[in-house]
Amino acid sequence: MNIKLKIYLLVFTLFAMGFFSCKKDNTITTPVLLEFVGQTATGQYAIKNDPKSVFKIPVGITKAYNKDITIQFTYSSSTATAGQQYNAPASMTIKAGEVVDSLDINGIFAGYPTVTKVDTLNITMSSNDVPLATALNTKYILIMKKYWEADLNAFSGVYTDQDYFGGAPDGGPYQVTITPLSINGSTSYVAITGLWGIDQPPVNVTLNWSNIDTGTTVVPKAPWFVHPTYGQATINPHGTGTFSTTNNTMTIIYEATVAAGSFGVETTVLVK
Repeated sequence: MNIKLKIYLLVFTLFAMGFFSCKKDNTITTPVLLEFVGQTATGQYAIKNDPKSVFKIPVGITKAYNKDITIQFTYSSSTATAGQQYNAPASMTIKAGEVVDSLDINGIFAGYPTVTKVDTLNITMSSNDVPLATALNTKYILIMKKYWEADLNAFSGVYTDQDYFGGAPDGGPYQVTITPLSINGSTSYVAITGLWGIDQPPVNVTLNWSNIDTGTTVVPKAPWFVHPTYGQATINPHGTGTFSTTNNTMTIIYEATVAAGSFGVETTVLVK
């Protein structure tokens, strides 16, 4: 065998050994990892007045496994307490052959007496069956608060009014009608017909809710009635009043003006 042939055979042998060696490296098995599934590790949970309502957090493994996988969870919060603001399982199982399930958090509606109470629940997972993914994907932050929106029909029907000027009654009681108009989040709008005993265009009032029972009122600036002597009157806001759905009362503060001047700041208390 000449020397050239020997060199060719040696090169081919080395090439073949390298080829099969690389092919073997490319068949490395991908490990099974555990993680919270999704693009973000933070959720917003508005708790409804329904015991069956839950917030589902997807939990998964990177590929199907040939046996059940048990996952443990720990919860921590500086303001929320298990059994008072939420209920959550200590563990869950992803069945063999499956890759995704959900961790169900059950918020307790009664645990949120006001809409201003907001809790942050920190959730961490662990498992003895499979390793965890990155630390970022094994922690979840859940922001919890009461689901709530203003009640459009909280004030509706016939109310008895008493006007006050300078803190003293301005005339006697009389009746008006409140009609709901619309709602936008925690703000609702009503119309009062018969204010000052005048059968003229109704006065619109904005109700800004601070919680389910109470809030503030504002009378937006708008044309009102036409005075027989002074002409067109305009109703103007003058600070904020209050309302309570507990006893169906409302207070509005406003000022009626005409071109010649003002009728003064008036406060009206409405009681159903």
